[in-house]
Amino acid sequence: MKSMDYLKELSRFEHRGSATKNERKAADYIAEKLKSLGYDVGVQEFKTTRDNLYILPLQFGILLFIMGAASFVYDKFLNIVELLISIVAVFLLVLELSGRSFETSIMPKHRSKNVFTKFEKNDKKKVIISAHIDTQKGSLMFSPKIVGRLKMIFNVGYVGFALIPLGIAFKIMDISFVSNVLLGLGILITFAMVVFLLICQLGGKYTNGANDNGSGVSLALAIADHYANNKDKFPDDVQLVFLFTGSEETGERGMKYFLKKYKRLLDRDAQFVILDNLGAGKLTYLEGEGMIIYRKAGKMLLDVADLMAKEYPKNTVQRRKNLLLPTDALPVLASGFDAIAFLSMDEDGSIKNYHWFTDTIENVDSKLLRYEESFLIEYILRVSNKMTDLKNVEAIE
Repeated sequence: MKSMDYLKELSRFEHRGSATKNERKAADYIAEKLKSLGYDVGVQEFKTTRDNLYILPLQFGILLFIMGAASFVYDKFLNIVELLISIVAVFLLVLELSGRSFETSIMPKHRSKNVFTKFEKNDKKKVIISAHIDTQKGSLMFSPKIVGRLKMIFNVGYVGFALIPLGIAFKIMDISFVSNVLLGLGILITFAMVVFLLICQLGGKYTNGANDNGSGVSLALAIADHYANNKDKFPDDVQLVFLFTGSEETGERGMKYFLKKYKRLLDRDAQFVILDNLGAGKLTYLEGEGMIIYRKAGKMLLDVADLMAKEYPKNTVQRRKNLLLPTDALPVLASGFDAIAFLSMDEDGSIKNYHWFTDTIENVDSKLLRYEESFLIEYILRVSNKMTDLKNVEAIE
């Protein structure tokens, strides 16, 4: 069974929204497919919040807006309290964007799950091939006329957030003119962001997610299928592990929970290959991850990708620096492991049908998917062989 066949089955779900019943049903489908291929399958259930893309900056924005507005009313002692609360809010937002495993949302939690092929701590090197199961809500934020300006919107919004504690600090120092300018600008920007995020949250509806990330899941299943039937072609001292995460769209929650529980079973030389949004455009691999704190992809993983990009037909594979919104590679890199993310994008870095209602199987390029399946199987084989070579060199030294 090939990637497009898996995608057809996954796309029968109306959506696979984070921590919803549909997401859990899709996880069960993946578990059954892995079992039918002969894998010993593990399931990790966890609880997490939904819609963090909208809710998290919204809750921080509301808190910062209140602190900024209150600073115009209350005296110096309360200004210090407002400053401390504002700093904590900004710190928690930065922590969330860093990829660290720390719950920053106060919203209710719902059930989600990860599915993976079981592994043990042993002498075998591990290559973890991972794709997220869930789909995001489409909203005004991702409409075709706005999505191209999303980076600017986020950057302006986060600057507005940061201006509020800065303005309160100047107010405490009695530098009134500077304080009033910074606070006024910060409150105005933050209010606009809060309104924008509220509209997106209230008007958002789940997408089918054939590209994001049915394509990545389908390719990972196809690679698992190939590996199950061709283990003799891979080095004996390397084990491929297949991981399908829930709730990636809510801040990589599934990957964070997986790492929290299972990283003790992995040596530091474990290599993660993340598959995400691979259904249209040009096959792309990322140099790193992170909007605020940038983390570079694993050197060996990049070296193998660079070599293959030169060997494959011209203009079929490209390398780009990073994305605005991270993939599951970010928490992996933040935990000290090597990782690389593969996506498909246009040459300008845009992802087709990104978080939009046109993200359906009709808009997935089946020819591209077949090409990526072949490329990624060879890529993972080369990474596995490279790990064996490095192990042999270390043994000689």
